[in-house]
Amino acid sequence: MEKDKTMYTIFGASGDLSKRYLMPALTHMKYEGTIVPISRTDYPNLKNLIKKEGEKIFHLAIPPESVPDAIQIISDTFGKDGIKIILEKPFGSDLTSAQSLVEHIHKYFSDDQIYRVDHYLAKESLQQIVTEKWDRNNIRSIEIIASEKIDIEGRVNFYEQTGALKDFVQSHLLEMAAVVLAGSFEAARRKEALQNLEIVCDVRKRECVKRGQYEGYTDEVNNRESITETFISINMVSNDPAWRGVSIVLATGKALSRKLTQIKITYKNGSEKIFTIEHEPGAYERVIKATLSGNHDLFISSGEILESWRILDAIQQSWKNSKDDLIIYKKGSAVEEVMLQ
Repeated sequence: MEKDKTMYTIFGASGDLSKRYLMPALTHMKYEGTIVPISRTDYPNLKNLIKKEGEKIFHLAIPPESVPDAIQIISDTFGKDGIKIILEKPFGSDLTSAQSLVEHIHKYFSDDQIYRVDHYLAKESLQQIVTEKWDRNNIRSIEIIASEKIDIEGRVNFYEQTGALKDFVQSHLLEMAAVVLAGSFEAARRKEALQNLEIVCDVRKRECVKRGQYEGYTDEVNNRESITETFISINMVSNDPAWRGVSIVLATGKALSRKLTQIKITYKNGSEKIFTIEHEPGAYERVIKATLSGNHDLFISSGEILESWRILDAIQQSWKNSKDDLIIYKKGSAVEEVMLQ
């Protein structure tokens, strides 16, 4: 698709994602095609708002429960040819719902027409994992940490429905792990890396999975019974012979001591290699350009989605039946402090 011929339609144009990221990115890159903002009230009138002929990108910046209807409406109105669809996380809420969503989308569009965004894959600082030379031998552990200083900042409904596992682990942390283990951004190699990842201990015993909630969260969300996790750490292993015996740790949380996203490689001799993943305002610009060029390596495939939920399925099943494993931590705690509780 050529930039000057492609119509860019944003579903959910009045939302936070569109205002903070999509429109500024399109403006900064001086997008030359037609941009069409769409709200739900516009659905019955799409034929009059969007020309039927020509190539089109539909960016669905809408709640996940609204995606299936939007997919069907786009197909019914414009058919299949010349269309690309950009989807935002979360991609389902568990393995079953993710499978249903993938199957629903495939009724109307092929996988090569779908671009599932994880903007971390578009970060240039993450690409150092592949572009820099570093020793992949004699590694003791890999730690991927996303520590946030802010709390949920009033996003009560979103966070109560989501939690740290769905918000950060299923997409960002697992995709960063896949890039490290694959040594590549190629989607097929990332999927293979995820296929080899697993949690091998009993998740019910807090041996390799810990969930926490910062003090005061239940008052903030006005739900004294809430067990939504604002922190999670997971210890995993890879069945790939190249990574046998290497401890792989993912951790993320809110209201911690500092804001930091990093990948730390620790060698058997105690030395370390650290990659710091930066906040990059230009990431969404790269997302849009990759969609235009058809570069799927900056997006998550349906296979990766299903593998990531497979990895987390045992955790979710355990959490459904248990409430006594939730750690309460003080605001301003360090990641390491919570992991040791």
